[in-house]
Amino acid sequence: MRTVVAFEQRGRRTLMKLAVCPVKIRDIGKLEYTTLPAVPANRPPSLAQYGAALRALLSQHPPVAEGLDNAFAQQIGTASPLYFHMVSTPADAVPWEHLCNEERFCALDSRWPIGRIARIHHDVAPCGFVPPLRIVAVLSAAGRDGTAQLTGLLKAARTGDARALGVHLHIISAQEELLAVARAAEEEEAQRGDGQADRPVITAQALPGTEPGLTNCITAARPHILHLLGHGGIRANEPVFSFATAADYAAQKAGKPAGTGSLVLSAEDLADGLKKCAPWLVVLGGCQTAAAVHTRSLAHELVSLGIPAAVGMRRTVGLGVADRFCKTLYPAVVSIVLSAVHDGEVPVIEWAAALTPPRKVLAGSDPERTDAWTDPVLYVQLTPFRVHPGSFRKAELIGYLKFWEEYRDSLPDTAPPRVKAYVETQIAQARIATEQP
Repeated sequence: MRTVVAFEQRGRRTLMKLAVCPVKIRDIGKLEYTTLPAVPANRPPSLAQYGAALRALLSQHPPVAEGLDNAFAQQIGTASPLYFHMVSTPADAVPWEHLCNEERFCALDSRWPIGRIARIHHDVAPCGFVPPLRIVAVLSAAGRDGTAQLTGLLKAARTGDARALGVHLHIISAQEELLAVARAAEEEEAQRGDGQADRPVITAQALPGTEPGLTNCITAARPHILHLLGHGGIRANEPVFSFATAADYAAQKAGKPAGTGSLVLSAEDLADGLKKCAPWLVVLGGCQTAAAVHTRSLAHELVSLGIPAAVGMRRTVGLGVADRFCKTLYPAVVSIVLSAVHDGEVPVIEWAAALTPPRKVLAGSDPERTDAWTDPVLYVQLTPFRVHPGSFRKAELIGYLKFWEEYRDSLPDTAPPRVKAYVETQIAQARIATEQP
């Protein structure tokens, strides 16, 4: 169960409290003033020393110290996720992902995955689920090649856990070379599958050139998990996310500066589109999408606007780091969902646990040598996310059928016959599902 430490703001001062703990603790909920540590402009000289300083600061509050001691008593094979409720923007700017317990980085230990709770929280009802798990990836970043992330997503869709669960991977991009790879994968699965349950479903679509067109595409695809590769930024003091269109790629090939892409979505526009399709998790593969120095970050803002969970990057990250993160995140996500839907009840999904494997990959054999593993930041709702296996609203099934029918209508006349037959098979299966009581 979660342990939650909350930070609130009064004027220029910050207060701290233990908000949630699996065991009864005296004075839980008691607020006390605290002095936040300096936010390092660059990598701290010693990550372990900085992490220990964070631990010492938290331990100055007796109930918080007791709550953390209870969490740190977890044995290997068990977990007590640590969450920080960020009502205070200055506290949100602190890299709590560095936190150490006796020289052991919590975020690199499966017992203590770290996440953050958004300032404004929304109740999230248990979500019904009938396979496949739908992963939608918009891979269209100006000046960046998204092919490595596509490869990572394709591998995640073909793992043993993915075959046991059932995965539909839908790719949206304006990068021609990437689309060609995605469509080749679609044709490969069409040749192999004929709708076999243990084969991934692969579909690909060209990125529309307008903001409403893109949000409509995402909504129509009805993602459980949405992955976005683009560029994070600030426009008029509001966090935004930018994508490259076909025209941007053409200009880039002509030798013009890539920029960040001309298709720009604000947090509010993105959240409005996503609320129509109720995604479980949004992953923002863009720089500084979790930076909270002057205002709430894009990832934080999406969750404050009602999205159940979002991952962003705290700082500017290299494409290689983002690619490795993507490659190892999605097998973990699939495994967590598979474990949840096989529990037979209404289990909690703690997305923080999915970040531990990619953090370990980014950390390598010596976490002190690089702090790239601290850059991914997760925001969630205060209410734990629950999934209800086997339960599904009829409207969701009808929406999935509509996606396939619209996808069939979007196929060019030159689409391979096997792909057309493959799509018709998916339509038939979706139609049967909608007709079941």
